[in-house]
Amino acid sequence: MMHAKPVALAALLIAPALAFPAQAGKSDPTADCYAAASTDAERATCIGLSSTQCRKRLPNPQVTDLALCMNAEISWWRARLAKAEEAMRTRAAERDKPYEKQIAAGAARMTDDLDKMIAAWNSWEQMRCNFESMFYRSSPKRMVNAQECHLNETAKQVILLDSSAAR
Repeated sequence: MMHAKPVALAALLIAPALAFPAQAGKSDPTADCYAAASTDAERATCIGLSSTQCRKRLPNPQVTDLALCMNAEISWWRARLAKAEEAMRTRAAERDKPYEKQIAAGAARMTDDLDKMIAAWNSWEQMRCNFESMFYRSSPKRMVNAQECHLNETAKQVILLDSSAAR
């Protein structure tokens, strides 16, 4: 019985690689779409492409398989989110420079507001997806619904920050 937790943990660590294997020479549909997109509307069409392709590769997917497919794409969006946040921090610092006198006198910094917004978004995204998944309480669909929410909300945040950093 003591070995059940390590075995279960190992299965969870290995499962994403099995559900969404890195295929040599094959590209990621979400990453390719996002790289080619030039507008926010085009970027929004990229959401879910990789997880959909992953699900289609599975002959008889179970709820956990579906969640793992989404988790793999969420990981891509989270990595992209870190880059978007950094780009926006750089842009916010640039936008603060012309207002150094006002900031020295107590005016708000865009960089500080950005940090507050990011922290608030992180809390909001968790609570929103938890709330949405509660409609499926006691159902295996709860996990899939929560993952889908995290996928969509993270992607939308990336698009917002990338667009804002480009202004």
